[in-house]
Amino acid sequence: MGVVVEKPFNSSNPKIIDYANSNLRTDFMDIYLGAKCSFCISTGLGFEDLPCLFGKPLVQLILPLGNAYTHNEKYLIMTKHHILKKEKRKLSLSEIFSCGAAYVFDTKDFEQKGIEVVDNTPDEIRDIVIEMVKNLEFKKKLSSEDEELQKTFRDLYVSNVKRVSSHEKVKDIFKEQKNKFHGQIRSRFSTKFLRENRNWLK
Repeated sequence: MGVVVEKPFNSSNPKIIDYANSNLRTDFMDIYLGAKCSFCISTGLGFEDLPCLFGKPLVQLILPLGNAYTHNEKYLIMTKHHILKKEKRKLSLSEIFSCGAAYVFDTKDFEQKGIEVVDNTPDEIRDIVIEMVKNLEFKKKLSSEDEELQKTFRDLYVSNVKRVSSHEKVKDIFKEQKNKFHGQIRSRFSTKFLRENRNWLK
């Protein structure tokens, strides 16, 4: 999506449209797609606010983690892998907040913290999209084990937002954001991601 994009989106699949580089793109069509889509898949750079405005479900592949849309049960969240380079291991959810990476946007800031951000795999993205489709078409309920993983995620997320936002070194904008942006955590994290990355839930 967008009026100006860096490069064409090439695909041989006839069902995939490079909308931004087509003669279909107009300001009106941007609004229309946001209003009429079944759900939106977004990396958190702005367009998702349109489908959200129209009450559409959202798959949010979000970075930074602290800016996830957590307020709506229609939303599914997933973030990238944060790798601590000197130890060559993945950071847990709490460690991402503790080291100040939960509100970092710039690649240079991650580098200064010694963190490499690794994109989600195609399989991870496919799995969260399939989960959304199943939610919408079949109203699929989680198993008790998966519900417990979601509860652990919500509890950890809330406790870390509160702890980091109250820290004196955190910028005022994030202290303000904590009070306005996160209330009750209603969104779900990718179920398969949580199952396959249990050490992340620490």
